[in-house]
Amino acid sequence: MEWKLGKLIKNKVYKLWGVNIFDYEWTDTGETVHLKDYTDGIRKDFTIYTIEVEGEKKYFAAIGRGLNTWLFYVGQ
Repeated sequence: MEWKLGKLIKNKVYKLWGVNIFDYEWTDTGETVHLKDYTDGIRKDFTIYTIEVEGEKKYFAAIGRGLNTWLFYVGQ
């Protein structure tokens, strides 16, 4: 899967696929992907999650960066 850099989110509002992903239950796929954390330039293991939007699984990778702060990549 290809990964596109998403955003660094601090307020639990991030709209992807027309929805706020924080309004959905995230399912941990049990997989990780090694991607660059652009906040410090170091490659790290991001957990791959899915949410279901209108019957379709959507994939994203995320890593916690502090209290209520997340860095995202979006699966393509």
